Amino acid sequence: MNGVRSLAVPIVLFVGAGAVLSGCDATTDSSSPSPTPFGAQPGIQIDPTWQNDGVTWTFTGRVDPQGTATDVVLEIGPGPSTLREFPSRIDVAAGVIEPGPLTISTREIPDIPDICVRFNATNSFGTSASTPLCFPHDRPSFIPDQDAPTATFAAPVFGALTVLTGATYTVSWTEADAGSGVSSRSLQQRTAPYTEGVCGAYTIDGPASVDPSPFVASGLVDGMCYQWELTLRDQAGNTSVTTSGAVRVDLGAPG
Repeated sequence: MNGVRSLAVPIVLFVGAGAVLSGCDATTDSSSPSPTPFGAQPGIQIDPTWQNDGVTWTFTGRVDPQGTATDVVLEIGPGPSTLREFPSRIDVAAGVIEPGPLTISTREIPDIPDICVRFNATNSFGTSASTPLCFPHDRPSFIPDQDAPTATFAAPVFGALTVLTGATYTVSWTEADAGSGVSSRSLQQRTAPYTEGVCGAYTIDGPASVDPSPFVASGLVDGMCYQWELTLRDQAGNTSVTTSGAVRVDLGAPG
């Protein structure tokens, strides 16, 4: 008969030593574990930027373990990148399973003209390495912030001595940082006795304030001098200390 013809072929499954299932009524044990999918080497990359506060170097990147526990190291070697020699290794992470970012900070960068670094990731299926980040040849886009923040007191103005006829005074100032930005501040009140027309040696008066300008000082004591010392810190760790002018409390003076 012309047309499509079908051919029945017996199915033979070997399920164990000496056991054979044949024919269309062969079955499998649904309780058996599913086959493990074929794995892959991890994915790894290093960001084309770095940070340096003058002491510590920070590098970032990303790893994809491909579902298998992965160890990551930072490799360091001399430039240029074509040399491909990385004798120094620093542990970054161990047993990573989920894809995610990487960050490593280290002081172990040798003081030689050309440096290359890269991330190296290893799992049970193999090892992958990121493209080397080399400097100064591969100049990163991030310029390290090495400038400290600055402050200017509006009240009391630096170098001035203001006579105060009340027990409350409002301290005000401005802050500036052209780099990474101000991350924290500490305003410390200091006091000194006023004798023979001169403010004496200043000492710390109470806890420091971390609030932004303005700061209201209260409970000031008659016959005492006050000044304020402002410490600023930026995101890169640079700090500055600025001292205000002084006020002298004279509650008996005409208001």
